[in-house]
Amino acid sequence: MSNLKFKVNKYIFIVFFIIFGIVSFFCWNDESAKIFHQESIITSKAADEVKLPVIMYHNITKKPNLVDRYCVLEKNFEEDLKYIKEHNYNSITSAELIDYVCNGKDLPENPIMITFDDGYESFYTYAYPLLKKYNMKAIMSIVGSYTDLFTENEDHNLDYSHLNWSQVNELNNCGFVEIQNHTYNMHEINSKRKGAGMAKGENFEQFKKVFKNDLENLNTLILNYTGKKSNIFTYPYGNIAKNSEEILKEIGFIGAFTCTEQVNIITKNPDDLYKIGRFNRAGNFSTASFFKKIEKNSEQISK
Repeated sequence: MSNLKFKVNKYIFIVFFIIFGIVSFFCWNDESAKIFHQESIITSKAADEVKLPVIMYHNITKKPNLVDRYCVLEKNFEEDLKYIKEHNYNSITSAELIDYVCNGKDLPENPIMITFDDGYESFYTYAYPLLKKYNMKAIMSIVGSYTDLFTENEDHNLDYSHLNWSQVNELNNCGFVEIQNHTYNMHEINSKRKGAGMAKGENFEQFKKVFKNDLENLNTLILNYTGKKSNIFTYPYGNIAKNSEEILKEIGFIGAFTCTEQVNIITKNPDDLYKIGRFNRAGNFSTASFFKKIEKNSEQISK
């Protein structure tokens, strides 16, 4: 009996060991599958993330006495373009960025955006030829009331003059300059309102009406003069009112430029496009020191 009992116990042990092994195998594989799946998601997410620095210019001049926070010497602008080319950055347009996020298109390696605010005529005279020379793309965000004013009045003083609609149309048709919306008449700071922010004592519905009417007015003008729609909004002074994004989406904008100085992390999420940060190019910095600030920020977000 003792011998039989030993054999029974032996078989019970073997059966138990086999069952334990099978259960452990499937549990391990299930856990391994989860880990593998999580790692795949992380890898996929990382592959979809793109670092995008964006430069914000305003006025360009040949006069050293005019250089300030918003005005850069023509020769320094050319040095910037040389730096971009020599360091293997590739300038892109808003359309290319939107295609990447929303339509699955590829972006070139090391993308960068060159943007100009306000629509100064100096862009047409100084920046436009240099962009052609270095084969660079740029985005110009115009203020509609300024464009109307300098279309009606022949004043080409490059210290302050702005583009007229004929110049805007030419830039739009050149193939490497985009025209975008910087408000029709909200590019000012007064006692009630700063840029496209809410005015004192204004409720959301009142603000929405003013904001929407202004942007749609300029969008209509841009479409009429260029045949193309503006799909990116540029906040004046970077002032963002609560729920502005909701209004932009309602109008049909796909994204927006801010004044937050940061290298952007762009994914396949369309919401990434509504708070695109930009580095203001002040005229009192060398090209090397300006780009050092951008690259330092890029390194920080990698950590």
